[in-house]
Amino acid sequence: MVHIERATLETSEEAIRRTMGALDWENVVRSGSKVVIKPNGCHVRFLPGLVTTPKLLGELVKLVKTRAGEVVVVESDLQRFTADQVFDGLGYRGAVERAGGRCSNMTAERQIEVDIPGGQHWKRRTMPESLVETDVFITMPVIKTHKLWLVTLGVKNNFGNVPEADRVKYQKYLPQVVGDFNAYRPADLTIVDGIVGMEGDGPIAGIPKKLDLVLGGNNLVATDAALCNIMGFNPLDSGLIRNVYERGMGPVDLDRIEFSGAPLDDVRTPYIGPPKDLISRSERWVRKHPKLANFIYRSWFFSIAKRTAWGVRGLYGYKSNYHKQVMETGLWEGYDWENLMEVYTPIA
Repeated sequence: MVHIERATLETSEEAIRRTMGALDWENVVRSGSKVVIKPNGCHVRFLPGLVTTPKLLGELVKLVKTRAGEVVVVESDLQRFTADQVFDGLGYRGAVERAGGRCSNMTAERQIEVDIPGGQHWKRRTMPESLVETDVFITMPVIKTHKLWLVTLGVKNNFGNVPEADRVKYQKYLPQVVGDFNAYRPADLTIVDGIVGMEGDGPIAGIPKKLDLVLGGNNLVATDAALCNIMGFNPLDSGLIRNVYERGMGPVDLDRIEFSGAPLDDVRTPYIGPPKDLISRSERWVRKHPKLANFIYRSWFFSIAKRTAWGVRGLYGYKSNYHKQVMETGLWEGYDWENLMEVYTPIA
């Protein structure tokens, strides 16, 4: 089942309630249970379409807490930021605690060794306590492109469950790695923040895209397939979605997916895909070399690489065109997005 709601920031709470109702969430979240929610918290500063909106996250926590005994919002340390910096910088901690939940840094949690069913990269490894001991797992992605993997939706969002801060080392094997984490703890529900998405050079330095949607599904693969259709992509063109589909974790054929709410044809909004310029091609090459990627993205060399990349892009007009595209949307007006893009974000 995939449910689609038209929504704005002003109507998002009711849209989340209707979406959860369509998914029969009260039979998923039993009274007194523990629920873990994973937003897309890929940065420490908020831009619409870059990360899960704090307001929507708080609204989901508030609703779930009416039945759950405990609601925990989780994230792992990033390449250069801790999860706690994400919780505080984005306003997640305040929104979650006001709604009756709490935040937990999975990198700092107790790690428990588990078996991975059908594991491809691992047969056995440690997992964060939150994933091992939760009764219900909800993932809350944003509708974004990804320069390396075409899209970052529900399947990719769970890469953030990998507790190692240096998980860039797994990019070479990412379909198997993400597939293993989804196989160990598949999402019971996916609730999608589709108010603003991101197209082009996502998941960070893309172009914000207004969608005004809230979506949800009770199968992660089916939900991602529906989102890809909205974006104008074939879900099997993403190695991440293809991997979990080939494991039998869900359908991608729309004829095998039940829909409710707004018609899919009415909300389809084709996306600009990831760029193929020199810098983007270089990044795709780097991801195949884990040691080099770790050095570039996690050492003193990163600031040099970042500035050089934008400098090179300036030479062939990419930077000026990107600036124009973002300004035309008006969605980041009032945000310090130029400094954020050029100084503080990862290349990939």
